[in-house]
Amino acid sequence: MNSTGNDNRRAARVGIPCAAVVLAALMFTAAVPGQTRRITPFTGEWQYDAARSKFDPGPPFRSFTLTFTEDGSRHLDLTFANGQRLRAELPWSNGKEVAVRVIEGSMGDVRAVSKIRGRTFEDTWMEGGRAIEHVRGMLSRDGKTLTVDVRGPLPGGGEFRNRVVFVRRQDR
Repeated sequence: MNSTGNDNRRAARVGIPCAAVVLAALMFTAAVPGQTRRITPFTGEWQYDAARSKFDPGPPFRSFTLTFTEDGSRHLDLTFANGQRLRAELPWSNGKEVAVRVIEGSMGDVRAVSKIRGRTFEDTWMEGGRAIEHVRGMLSRDGKTLTVDVRGPLPGGGEFRNRVVFVRRQDR
């Protein structure tokens, strides 16, 4: 008997819909050898919407593009209000601590833990073993808007609270 028949019977026994087995098989066979595909509702490119974002305290970013790639990594390309640029990559984390790779700009030895669950993701960014940002992203029902709440300690005391809104730049 072929493996598809075995997979379907096995899936039915454990209560997994057959469609999930087929989808998993398609994703596995479509993957580039040596690269794991991690398609999520966030996969694609997101552009910062300054008019809908709020910064406490300010000032807001000049620009920000956030890209979730098919391998699960996240690329940040942002320009701060003072013109300084930061380009960084957060690899797939799945709840494990990973190093954030700085491509351009300055950041210390930053590590992050990220978890995607459905239409939300939660991150904790750390430097020197202490949390510097708590991030929660929420995808709109229509999949066109990503709202990211970011909070963390300010250098002089207190806390910053930012709401950064992104719009999907391209369809997945």
